[in-house]
Amino acid sequence: MHPREIQAIGYAWADAPPGTPVTQAPGIPCGVHVTDALTETILPNLASRLGTRDITFFDHHLCHAAGAYFLNPYATADILVADGWGGDGSTSLFHVDHGRFRLLERYDKCWSLGMFYGAAAAYAKLGWWGAGKLMGLSSYGRTSDMRFISFDAATGGFSLDPRLRGDLAGGPSWEKLGKQWLAAFAENVFPYTDSSANAFDYAPFAADAQLTVEEAGLALAARARRLSGEDTLLLSGGVALNAHMNRRIALESGYARVSGTVAPNDGGTVFGAALLAEALFGTMPAPLPAEVGQPVFFGPPVQTGAVEKALERAGCTAVALEQDRLLAEVAAAIAQGEVVAWFDGPNEFGPRALGARSLLASPRHRTTLDRLNRVKGREPWRPAALSLTAEGFRALDMEPPVQGLSDYMLNMHLVGRERIERAPAGVHVDRTTRAQLVPDADTGFGALLAAVAEETGLPGVVNTSLNIKGEPMVLTPEQGVDLVVASPDIDLLAMPPYLVRRS
Repeated sequence: MHPREIQAIGYAWADAPPGTPVTQAPGIPCGVHVTDALTETILPNLASRLGTRDITFFDHHLCHAAGAYFLNPYATADILVADGWGGDGSTSLFHVDHGRFRLLERYDKCWSLGMFYGAAAAYAKLGWWGAGKLMGLSSYGRTSDMRFISFDAATGGFSLDPRLRGDLAGGPSWEKLGKQWLAAFAENVFPYTDSSANAFDYAPFAADAQLTVEEAGLALAARARRLSGEDTLLLSGGVALNAHMNRRIALESGYARVSGTVAPNDGGTVFGAALLAEALFGTMPAPLPAEVGQPVFFGPPVQTGAVEKALERAGCTAVALEQDRLLAEVAAAIAQGEVVAWFDGPNEFGPRALGARSLLASPRHRTTLDRLNRVKGREPWRPAALSLTAEGFRALDMEPPVQGLSDYMLNMHLVGRERIERAPAGVHVDRTTRAQLVPDADTGFGALLAAVAEETGLPGVVNTSLNIKGEPMVLTPEQGVDLVVASPDIDLLAMPPYLVRRS
């Protein structure tokens, strides 16, 4: 597509320049801001070549909601959006009916579940962006009766645990609220000082923080259902990456269907903004038909020539194989305990490795997890996730997959107690795994899992993203080859139709 073919630009933050008129658009709540004043600032390399000069600024949470709605097959749905800090709120409840969105309720930034959880991760010395680490750590702790934040589904009100001491729920900015939470944790939570260097000292605190988010999420879902009477709930926003919370909402909220999206975090708002812009300019998008399958692989196509060029540049000795032979070789390597870098086709969109850019290994031995964590530069106590076909779920006697959550590795599943020994590297200490449901297929990742099943009897692998600490997921063949060259714990690189062994 040439830039001049672009007819509309949607921007997922309603921070248009001061004085920009607010337009009320049917079915698009929270107002719409249209301006050309920032085009050259936001898109300096494209401004002179664009077919439109206008940028339409949409409400941030509405873009989260639209991204979830249009990438699901449901005509009507409630949408729970919870994140850190977006627009004029931190949590929003929407109802959508055939493309017409209605804001049910919105809650102040000071009650941000994302900010609370991020501050909890920082207090536990896991970093402000260590939410995933905190969720993993929480499984090692025993909870108390402390619920830092509570939500009342009947009244629609948040409250703090009355035992908390400190100035909370009044931070006018992200930085101020974060400091308030850290001060409150230091005042109320063991280990009370900065002297502890052991992550497990914070495990009980992490368990309380995790249960706080789970129960607040459940109550918010109950509030949405009370307001709408709807049977379908969609989850979006960064807090929707909390797979333990999602599991409880799917099991306990009373909704007949609970679904998510491939990118519930801010990255996914680009879909919502673009589709809202399309609706605003006259063409109402339809929800994605169910028969299309889950939308995952939105990355650019990868040409075989680009793979060959990357391998040649690095001086790699590669072997080109037909698909069946390549899959058999990779499956055999996994069965033998090797770590495989898997790079296949357009990359997945969003924060989860879903079968295009992955580090793969057998789940049969805990030592596998140690090797993967070394490659990733992760703490040795961090869990890993399983990718399985439906048959793999059954083989491990797992809770059944949840359509629209398990497809994106956004849901926790209990593993049968007697089956853990078949996949110990992919099961956490609380007997759960953040498993991905992989569709059966004749090609790609689904075909690889079928080949793994022929070797091991289980169509499943440990799957983590193809990157190292501090770096984004690999996108190009060059990045993939460079990562493998620099990582001695990776034994095999698969870039169909090529295989490269470290030896």
